[in-house]
Amino acid sequence: MKKRNIMIIVFMLIIGFAAVSTTLVINGRLNIGYNEENFSSGVVYTRAETEDGTAEINQDDKNITFETNKLENVNETATLEFDVTNKSRNYDASVTIKCGLKENFESFSEYLNIETDITSPFRLESSETKTGRLVVTLKKAYDKDSETTAEIECELVATPEERETLGDEYKYIHKEKMLNGADPVIKENLVPVTIADNGEVTYANTQKKWYSYENKEWANAVILVDSPSKEYQENDIIPESDIESYFVWIPRYKYQIFDEGNYTEAIQSKPETSIAKEIQIEFESNSTNPSAGSKQGEWLTHPAFTNFDVNGFWVGKYETGYKGASSTEEAQVNVMDSSKVIIKPNVYSWRGISVSNIFKTAYNYYRELDSHMMKNTEWGAVAYLSHSKYGINTEVRINNNSAYLTGYAATDETDQTSYPGVSGTTSDVTLPYNTPTGYKASTTGNITGIYDMSGGARDCVAGYVPSSSDASGFTLADLNIYSKYLDLYPDNTTIKSWNNRILGDATGEMGPFYYYVDKDNNKRYHNNWYNDNSCFLDSTNPWFYRGGLYVDGVLASQFYFNDYTGNTNTGIGSRLVLTVKN
Repeated sequence: MKKRNIMIIVFMLIIGFAAVSTTLVINGRLNIGYNEENFSSGVVYTRAETEDGTAEINQDDKNITFETNKLENVNETATLEFDVTNKSRNYDASVTIKCGLKENFESFSEYLNIETDITSPFRLESSETKTGRLVVTLKKAYDKDSETTAEIECELVATPEERETLGDEYKYIHKEKMLNGADPVIKENLVPVTIADNGEVTYANTQKKWYSYENKEWANAVILVDSPSKEYQENDIIPESDIESYFVWIPRYKYQIFDEGNYTEAIQSKPETSIAKEIQIEFESNSTNPSAGSKQGEWLTHPAFTNFDVNGFWVGKYETGYKGASSTEEAQVNVMDSSKVIIKPNVYSWRGISVSNIFKTAYNYYRELDSHMMKNTEWGAVAYLSHSKYGINTEVRINNNSAYLTGYAATDETDQTSYPGVSGTTSDVTLPYNTPTGYKASTTGNITGIYDMSGGARDCVAGYVPSSSDASGFTLADLNIYSKYLDLYPDNTTIKSWNNRILGDATGEMGPFYYYVDKDNNKRYHNNWYNDNSCFLDSTNPWFYRGGLYVDGVLASQFYFNDYTGNTNTGIGSRLVLTVKN
């Protein structure tokens, strides 16, 4: 005999008012009172979702109705996620929420547990949206002979509160449910955009779907050249000449640890097969308690997000270029100059610059958006997302453009199976970002992802070990002042100290490691994912660089890591990050 418990749940929103009016006499009368219509029509439900999509909001946006799937087994749950929004510009609101079985169904309380994760009462400011979840659990087996329907009612009561200023006008913003609140944050002069397959850039309408991580379509934004975003309107095409920098959003997530990275020795042979695997990722917001796993199979909120307590960060879509450079050589400049930053496709990667100048140039690029040189853990966060079901989920193709032009990809005909790989500048060897070949050099396998994570210039990242041989140009005082923006590794590290990794930085976890001869007859350390070069830090070479060089062939990918002095090097560039908070 089949037994089940079906519930129809109705959410009701009640608007309460106090009768208040004030009369002032100044040679006449001024009547002051509530704009009741403004408030009563302004506090509404703006989203309602269940696992199977059965929730509906009625026409006046005050009621939510949904019907659950069968609850047959103990601890089965039904969940409704909803957004309540205060669209009123005149008033803030104090909101209470109370849920329970309807009067005729109170006998079912022995079977059902009803909980909400939103604290009552809560404050809802003008134009603010808050998300709540109602979870109903079958707490013991239902033992009656027939199917039964129970009804639950949740009542939200909103009471107006005075404001001294007119609030912002409410505007719906697209959110993707599976991101769980880690949606892109647009502030200051960041302009949300969509990018067509041919590279054409359009000012995004954020009220519609402009990204979909479920479909490997990552959110993009740009900073314009000496031109405020207000000159453009939604759906306008933005000329490439008006764009200074491209950025891509990396949502906050936790991942399942697949290897603890406790390696100190290399195997003296070449592995027969790769152990590359899909990295398991779940998105979350910083309102969720971070996961703190440390063992294989446990979950860890990626440290790139917890370090700044953010819901994500914006990453330079391409390696940082040198504005105005018209040749490879002109982009080799060792200066600290934020005005020369350009992050675009088909520009010359900025190289020949010390770590200190890279760092301070990035740090001063856009302080309002917390700009900084990419950390080693931030590189790891991008690399792991790229190798999940939300990214390309394989090796990012090498940028083998020997002129250090950004956004290129090796053609299918080139040999990248050993070191050195085939490189050059002609179209039979390398093609740009906005071609089917170019997409393969993106972290998503399409034009929405991040480029130059494999090949191009080697990207220096802010990860180091204290050393007397540090040639970066940093003083000890600098390292202390900017410690928040630097990943610090133990000072007892050697080239084989993969166990000194930071979980999530995509170094030690890429083991086991191997030591064997490449095509050029030199022995190197390789990981067991894509045979990438894998050397840890030591006291002589205390700084990390990532991704590999345009000529590195099989050695290069998003999981490549190596060490160097921190001094100027014409093969080493960098990447920029913005940590924008909600």
